[in-house]
Amino acid sequence: MKVMYIDIGSSTVKVYGAGSDGAVLKETKSLPFKNEFSPEVGLSEKMKQELIDYVNRAKGKYKPVRVKVFATAIFRRLARAAYHRLADDFFEQTGAYFNVVSHELESFYLEKALSSEYTGGVPLLLINIGGGSTELIVKEAGEVVGRYNLEVGVGTALNDFPFLNEAYSKHALREVVDSISKRLPGTKPATPVAIYNGGELTYMRLAGYNLVANDIFSDLAHSCVISSGDFAAKNEEIYQKISIKELENLMPDDPLWMHGARACSAIAQAIVEKFQVEKLVPSDSNMIDGAIKQEYRSVVLTGSYRKRWSYISKVKQNLLENGVKVLSPRYDTIKNPGADFIEFEGEENMSPLEIMRYHLNMIDGSDALIVCDADGYVGASTLMEIGYAHGIGKRIIFTEKPEEYSLQIMPAEIGL
Repeated sequence: MKVMYIDIGSSTVKVYGAGSDGAVLKETKSLPFKNEFSPEVGLSEKMKQELIDYVNRAKGKYKPVRVKVFATAIFRRLARAAYHRLADDFFEQTGAYFNVVSHELESFYLEKALSSEYTGGVPLLLINIGGGSTELIVKEAGEVVGRYNLEVGVGTALNDFPFLNEAYSKHALREVVDSISKRLPGTKPATPVAIYNGGELTYMRLAGYNLVANDIFSDLAHSCVISSGDFAAKNEEIYQKISIKELENLMPDDPLWMHGARACSAIAQAIVEKFQVEKLVPSDSNMIDGAIKQEYRSVVLTGSYRKRWSYISKVKQNLLENGVKVLSPRYDTIKNPGADFIEFEGEENMSPLEIMRYHLNMIDGSDALIVCDADGYVGASTLMEIGYAHGIGKRIIFTEKPEEYSLQIMPAEIGL
């Protein structure tokens, strides 16, 4: 395996490889992080070690050249000191960088993963339900017209309705749906079509939902569709007629995954009703599929402009050709080659301090700082920018292994 992708949510870890058609799910592990988490402390030592041990077992099993981590949900709530403790321990024991994905970047990945083949004329809703949050994206005529990042997820529903996972739910489906509906936004216009991701295609097939061929758009990854009426009817059966043990038996490799099935279905049904969805397309595509298609929206490049500009320029051009916005450096022609402080044509009205401040501000707003360290070389100015990015918890990626030992032991990634 060249690259192993690890998706870490509030209660589940998923391991993926990259195939010709996107992400390939290798395995799933249920780990209830949300039960042993606080923003100030992070994960409990026990839970942190379980995660680290699991990642190391996966590395040993699949032997990837590189590991990329994408953590979401509760991990976005980490205080800075708690994040650094977790990232340091994770990096020291696994060699991988603990990358926490923002709400906005997760929405970008989901949009990339789910809607690329949809060309229908009616509005489209993208649904991603996690353990601690739910992401909704509304699209019209191919453009995003609404984004909703909701603090409601499977864990929320299970906390509010603690008897969902009795042999047969002691909570009525309608009771749960109505409660969740009160937390949802309204929308204008209605969204007749929705794509619902998170392993839902596999789940619905296993559980026997009435899936039919997708007649809305042609996409091998989204081959089935279900009417909202059939979806609700099967959800009722899952609550009242199919036992939790029967659900667990459908997924013997990870039976605890099914402990979120009833809660997740109720959230999805509340969304379907609120947004007036008529047809629901279940999907196994996810955030990782989007990250494989395009990992960054915007980046900042750093390196020795004086000694390595040709190398940096090639990295910049490659990123631009792949749809990534390079926030800094903005310009391409150096006006003072060989000077101690390099300036570009277009920066004539800026002082060196203003140029430096602009560059640092762009790091704040980027998805990553990419260190273009040809032959491992990192100069003094670049070191300062790396330190700044590390201090604010920004993702740092070296194009090559740095020579400096202190940079080798700092949590970061190597290779684009």
